[in-house]
Amino acid sequence: MNRRNLRTLKRKKEGRRFRLVIFIPLFIVSVCLGIFFLVRHYVLLREIVFIGNSHLKNEELRSLIRIKENEGIFSVPGRTIYSSLRQSPWIKDAVIRKELSGRMLIKVTEGVPVAILSLSGVPYLVDKDGCVLEQMRDGTVLFLPVIKDIDPGKNAGTFMEAVKFVDVLHDKKILAYDGEVEITGQRPEDISLKVDKVVIKVGTGDYDKKLTRLEDIRDEIQKRNMVIDYIDLRFANKIIVKPVSTAGGEDVKAQDAEKQDVKAQDVKTADKAPARHENKKARKRKR
Repeated sequence: MNRRNLRTLKRKKEGRRFRLVIFIPLFIVSVCLGIFFLVRHYVLLREIVFIGNSHLKNEELRSLIRIKENEGIFSVPGRTIYSSLRQSPWIKDAVIRKELSGRMLIKVTEGVPVAILSLSGVPYLVDKDGCVLEQMRDGTVLFLPVIKDIDPGKNAGTFMEAVKFVDVLHDKKILAYDGEVEITGQRPEDISLKVDKVVIKVGTGDYDKKLTRLEDIRDEIQKRNMVIDYIDLRFANKIIVKPVSTAGGEDVKAQDAEKQDVKAQDVKTADKAPARHENKKARKRKR
């Protein structure tokens, strides 16, 4: 066999190899497209299963995604379903899984209300991110702190500080109370906590430390059986306790725990002078 024939056979082999290299990928792509087309148009949605929803009902979630049974299960992309669910302020996240059996499994993560926002007497539920979930329905009873008259639209900074404070209240378990807990203030530095008619001036920042100091002085206040007008926690090195005004009403101050144990100390006490005088007399008698 001469060289010309060898070159011809070699070219034929290379041509067949080239056609196989092109044909096989095209065939695979065609098969995949065919399967996708069949699945998209002929695998129908038989069942929608929701998991994780406690506030929103299944019917409400179905109205959000706007997909009906017996439609093509892949006719609507998963990201479109996700975006539809996120239109509800209650839905924080969602995972969508479609099965060839015709079942769609949707796992949702709902927001959890941590406070009640009261604006002009109208109550709204608020989550830990400061998102207003919805207006409270008539007859709903929730034992949550009330953020009163702090408009998140007009006063966003103060509102978010109030929400952060609520989060610390939950962590410190301050909310185990028998009466109302109310948070007010039109500036972050004016944030105050009102518990059973006692005003606690908190200010902004260091909420955990301030509440710890409040716990430290609470026992002293109970021992003295004091009726409190307000408690001021805004200072770094002291707590100011203002009793309800009486005939000789005076402020009570407590030094910070870094200097000494947090104990209320009367600034002015009417019976201190007589006590000192009696001590001097006792010393003279001993001599």
